[in-house]
Amino acid sequence: MKNDDLYLEIVTPEKIIYNGPVRLVQVPGENGLFTLLKNHAPIIASLTKGEIHVIGLNGVEDLFKCDGGILECQENQATIIISG
Repeated sequence: MKNDDLYLEIVTPEKIIYNGPVRLVQVPGENGLFTLLKNHAPIIASLTKGEIHVIGLNGVEDLFKCDGGILECQENQATIIISG
C-alpha cells in the first residue's frame, strides 16, 4: 500500500469484514449517499440502511449490507462500524 492510498476498515461487533486500500467507498449517509476518495477531508458521519460500495485498487467492487452505523475518515484512514 502506498502512503497516499485510502485505507478502509469495515467492522461489525463480531469481526472485521473488510480491511485494505481502496479507490473509493460509497456509503448511505443520513442525508443521502456520499463517496470517499483519497485525501478526503476529515469526517464523522452516521450511516443509514443501504449498501456500502467498495472499489479496490484492482477495480473489483464489493458490496456490504448496512443497517446503520458510523463512519470516521481522517488522513486517508476510513473506519466504518456497522451492526452485524
